[in-house]
Amino acid sequence: MVSTTWKQSIDSNVSALYVQPLYPKQGEMVSVSIQVDSSNTIKQVRLVSFQLGREMQIVLDKVQEGSRTLYKGSFKLVDTSAYWYFFLVTDERAYSYSKVGVKASVPPLAECFHLVSDLVPVTWVGSGLCYQVFPDRFRKGDLSVGAREGQYRFDGGEVTIHGFDEIPLEFEEGRCLDFFNGDLKGIEDAIDHFKSLGVTVLYLNPIGMSRTTHRYDCTDFFHVDEKLGGDEAFAHLCEALHKEGIRVVVDISINHTGTEHPWYKKALSDPSSKEATYYYINEDGSVAFWQDVETLPQLNYNSEELRDLIYRSPDSVLRSFLRKPYLQDGWRLDVASEVGRRGDDQLCEEIWREVRQAVKKENNQAYLVGEDWVDSTPFLQGDMWDATMNYLGSSRPMRSWMGEKDRYMADGWGQNPGTTRAFNGIEFAQALQSHLQSMPQQMLSMQMNLINSHDTPRLYAHQEIFDFSLYAGIVKLLYVLPGMPNIYYGEEIALPGPYGSVESARYPMQWDQEQWNKDFFSLYSRLGQFRSAHADTLAHGAWKLLYSDEYSLCFVRYTNHEAIFCILGKHEMPTTITLDNTLLQITCFNGCDAERAIVHTHMIEVSLKERDSLLLVGKR
Repeated sequence: MVSTTWKQSIDSNVSALYVQPLYPKQGEMVSVSIQVDSSNTIKQVRLVSFQLGREMQIVLDKVQEGSRTLYKGSFKLVDTSAYWYFFLVTDERAYSYSKVGVKASVPPLAECFHLVSDLVPVTWVGSGLCYQVFPDRFRKGDLSVGAREGQYRFDGGEVTIHGFDEIPLEFEEGRCLDFFNGDLKGIEDAIDHFKSLGVTVLYLNPIGMSRTTHRYDCTDFFHVDEKLGGDEAFAHLCEALHKEGIRVVVDISINHTGTEHPWYKKALSDPSSKEATYYYINEDGSVAFWQDVETLPQLNYNSEELRDLIYRSPDSVLRSFLRKPYLQDGWRLDVASEVGRRGDDQLCEEIWREVRQAVKKENNQAYLVGEDWVDSTPFLQGDMWDATMNYLGSSRPMRSWMGEKDRYMADGWGQNPGTTRAFNGIEFAQALQSHLQSMPQQMLSMQMNLINSHDTPRLYAHQEIFDFSLYAGIVKLLYVLPGMPNIYYGEEIALPGPYGSVESARYPMQWDQEQWNKDFFSLYSRLGQFRSAHADTLAHGAWKLLYSDEYSLCFVRYTNHEAIFCILGKHEMPTTITLDNTLLQITCFNGCDAERAIVHTHMIEVSLKERDSLLLVGKR
């Protein structure tokens, strides 16, 4: 029987560790490499690439870099993309190596490594840390602005004003008109709080003119709601944040307007008007609503003029906010996978390709992150969004690891999902692996990862399943996954918000530190420091699911010189797990909890406590 231990040392992937340049232009030479066993088991390595419908094989050169044995070679990227795998020739036979590992068979293209040409990454995202603010509920800073009690009626309700020591009204009572009057000056006043957490990006839920507290019912795309302080306050906020090195991403829905929008009112009063062409009109002459929500009439992008207004022209909504006086850094795109879809009209992909072209013309470092709860791979090929708000690849599997029933198995809006048998370590690893391998690997560093948001119940408030030790583990994992972590405001202090409704996920922020959960704040602030200290590895490093069993998993980010191990365990008593060290060749661990790991030449022994989680930093 021929030994197969050599297979454990094989490693290559689409990352800066093994592919240079990682973002090549068409026609540029690309260097690729693969790490192999240091013995003489492998006699030759060939690169098998596919471009322009043809296969090409290259024999790679063997190179020794310290204790690591590599094979390297180059090819010209003549197509818009390239696929490849490696042939590993041994005395026994030739094996292939691709995304799925070593196989005796030839992999299909779906398993091959994949590189897209002419993709311009948003370089500030991969090392960033994002903080999401729901403006009405965050902080009051300017007493001269805000909604007034009884100011207007809308959607069967009337404006009410509430203090930050109250809780939101349920929809049936408040109709999303229960204002707490958080404003943009209040957000500016919280800059020191953001800095204490290591935040480098602020994501604001909608701030455009509107009637409701959530502001997805826009009445004027071109101006900031006066109840928040207006255009001047937003310009001042952007300037203040930028001075502190914090970027600004704003939520917008170009899928619909509110019913108080002048376009909608004109469309109703004059069916022959140009504004009427901006909306979908039903056979009875009424305007069609998105998802039958009668405050959100859907926009019709068959109108070329509408496309110009929203994104194509230099003075369009999506381009104008990227310029002075705001210099906004990106957009979060609400219900992004549904834009341009109604009946036979399926304009979604066409619209987003045009949006990307227009926005990137204004600023190629402007960030486009789409809301999508399922697999966003079709939108993440480098020609539409930069990222998705990554429910599928982070929030949903993390909640399943905790034992929460998946949102899509729950009734209604998924705000009270109940419990289920939790993922074991193998299932959790499978969920992470399948998502991480699903898109071009060049896109991974731009994804927006999260646990909680304004549309989910706060996981730590799920009393039936909450365990701080397990929760701390998934927060650690959130901070080391490829992409950018997104903290939902108040998450860092365990802001209350019981399960049951969307409104419960939007409690007002508490600024009395005596009410803060100090364990939560310590966890988030320490992880912010950790992320800053290891920014290069987390922005550019490769990733590997190194180990999983029923009770634990180990996820690693690594460069040539450093490896960050995130280890999660559900054991009910202290235990030791053994990790293979033939691939990473760790020589020692440094920093916090380093004493919990014993390094041997071919293995690493890690001591875990009950329901434990560790971040270990190893030297290669």
